[in-house]
Amino acid sequence: MIQDEVVFPLTVFFENGETEAYEDVEDLELNLEDFDSDTDTACGVRDNLGRKVRLKIHLLSLETLEVADK
Repeated sequence: MIQDEVVFPLTVFFENGETEAYEDVEDLELNLEDFDSDTDTACGVRDNLGRKVRLKIHLLSLETLEVADK
């Protein structure tokens, strides 16, 4: 069975080489103010299963969270 849901924790890889892990949606909204994996191409997001994730947060509100390679 293929799992289509994003599996936490998520790891965000920033362009400066730093990484941050986020445990759940609340953690993302509280600690990642503005982020868009579609436009921040030097950054990346992976879920706990190592899959690429599309993530968009705007003004502390989650707008997109899905596995990118469905």
